Amino acid sequence: MASHFLLSAAARTLKLKNIYRMSDDEAFQAFAAIRFAETGGEAFCPDCGCCDPYFIATRRKWKCRACGKQFSATSGTIFASRKMAFVDLLAAICIFVNAAKGISALQLSRDLDCQYKTAFVLAHKLREAMAKGNDDVTLSGVVEVDGAYFGGHVRPENEKKDRKDRRLSENRNPDRRVVVVLRQRKGRTLPFVVKQEADGVEIIRQRV
Repeated sequence: MASHFLLSAAARTLKLKNIYRMSDDEAFQAFAAIRFAETGGEAFCPDCGCCDPYFIATRRKWKCRACGKQFSATSGTIFASRKMAFVDLLAAICIFVNAAKGISALQLSRDLDCQYKTAFVLAHKLREAMAKGNDDVTLSGVVEVDGAYFGGHVRPENEKKDRKDRRLSENRNPDRRVVVVLRQRKGRTLPFVVKQEADGVEIIRQRV
């Protein structure tokens, strides 16, 4: 029986110990190779798609031969206009994706030795990038579905005469949400946040 992907060596291609042994130039090259993975690590213009830019080594940027625009390894990504060193960016990615149970911004700020606000924004950017990767994913085979309501609890009034029937839609807390999770056996897991159960049924029809 084949082991799960997360238990295989292919899931350990980005190692924290290797990242912190890199110089900033090596970290830049490693980041660029990941950024332009679809072209084998060769840079391409994010504006016009030209695959023949020339590299400005002193600025770590490329200039497009077609449209003349300059771009960096972070242009058009969640890390655009970044201030952190490439070593720290790679380390943040490694720590975040290797945390099987998730990681708090406070712990990330301690691991990276940065401010809490920096770690908070960085963690949410990584979550946003991971969510975008699921936009076009469809599941097949045996798919298990589960869901639950979260949030929106309203403490009932002490006096019975003042209480409202929270089962009625007009009396429910608008912050209450339904979390629906689709899990393909030996495959991907897709979580969704919707307002009501009916929305979850529509998502299942679209993704399975």
